[in-house]
Amino acid sequence: MLIRIRPGLQAANTAVADGSMKVAMERAHEQLKPEASYFLPQDGQRTALFICDIADESQLVSMLDPFFSNLEAKIDVFPVMNFDDLRAGLDQLSQG
Repeated sequence: MLIRIRPGLQAANTAVADGSMKVAMERAHEQLKPEASYFLPQDGQRTALFICDIADESQLVSMLDPFFSNLEAKIDVFPVMNFDDLRAGLDQLSQG
């Protein structure tokens, strides 16, 4: 999964100023256990991108709710695949 988190501007400014942004990002890393993570400005907003292997989608509720509740975040979750997954899918197409 690709998880994109974009905190609300005012909530993020407050979280950076009081130090809770660092705590939130550390907690996200502990819970999501991302294969990779990136932090960037996107469309004028602070943005975090996490590439994660989520075995049970129901885990997303507890993992992501703090971002909604504490940072007024907009969150997008996209299913993604690596090259091996793509190759396997293409092989299935050619067999069908």
